[in-house]
Amino acid sequence: MKTKTSRLQYFFMIPNLLYGKAIGVTSGVIVRKIGADVWTSMLFGFVAGTVVITVMAYLGSKFPDKTIVQYSEVLLGKWTGRIIGLLLTIFFAVAFGTSANTMTLHVKEYFLLETPFFIICLLYTLLCMYGVFLGIEVVLRFSLFGFLGAMLINVTMVLGTVKDFRFINLQPLLDKGIAANLANSIYIFSDIAMAIFAVAIIYPMLNKKEKTVSYTFWAMVLGCFMVVIWPFFETGVMGAEIMKQYIVVCMQQVRCAQFTKYLPRYELIMVTFFVFSMYVQSVAMFYSAKYSFKQITGIKKDWYIIVPLTVILVFITYYMANDHNNYVHFLSYPWSQFCFILSIALPLVLLIAALARGKLSTTPSS
Repeated sequence: MKTKTSRLQYFFMIPNLLYGKAIGVTSGVIVRKIGADVWTSMLFGFVAGTVVITVMAYLGSKFPDKTIVQYSEVLLGKWTGRIIGLLLTIFFAVAFGTSANTMTLHVKEYFLLETPFFIICLLYTLLCMYGVFLGIEVVLRFSLFGFLGAMLINVTMVLGTVKDFRFINLQPLLDKGIAANLANSIYIFSDIAMAIFAVAIIYPMLNKKEKTVSYTFWAMVLGCFMVVIWPFFETGVMGAEIMKQYIVVCMQQVRCAQFTKYLPRYELIMVTFFVFSMYVQSVAMFYSAKYSFKQITGIKKDWYIIVPLTVILVFITYYMANDHNNYVHFLSYPWSQFCFILSIALPLVLLIAALARGKLSTTPSS
């Protein structure tokens, strides 16, 4: 892989991959399942996800010049590796739809109410296609801006809503029990899976790979903090019953934020900060789908894949969320379950295969 990116860009990429959908859409899905325990359930999911993504980075360190598709062929055989590559292509394509619709629903629900939803989906997908044509290394340079924008959103959200925060809305802690919290933590894997498998595709691009496992771990911890603070404050400010009524919960949360009488609501400012992070996430999914398919087919010219893939992604994005209720139902079942199984099973199988073949030595494989 000739394209290169820095460890710092890689570090900031991971919180961006976790952030956008999780703070609004995923938290809404989980709160409808488990009520005020939404933030503890997401926290349990992030603990498990941090272990998995660290394992994935460790595997990548043993095959530093190979993507997950390539070292799957080494560990499991050529055709098994290609099946995994096809499975990941489908995963990334659908994950793009879930990511893109986080942005399209923000725009459609709060700003361009009269604009046809298909047009919003088309324009956003074309914008992401442009990013893929430029190259993922170019888009990853926006990771720092996405991270800073997300931190600004977090800070302003906390400052604007802290006066309305009520701890009683969070009580009793673990109201549904630890088992229920663990069971419902699988829904956050629809976000964590994007980070896990994007890392497995983008890892060979790193110009320096020393201490990358540590970088991955701490980036995941940072992303966890940035995400979990949202359902924590959403529950404390609005309460679980109000949260259940909204598809994009974070937008209702920022509507609760007030700084002065001259700036009572700041939805547009929030989306301005938010867009860089979402764009990095969406383009990373688009690029990973393209690159996975390229590796299993051997097609040399990228535009042979990008153009037809763009058409497919427009329709995936549109039909996934044209009916908002269907979008929420899809995220609840079967998408989250699929992401959870794939995120746990595939790294575990590859780790066992690498161990059995003696690939987990101190010397990385070429």
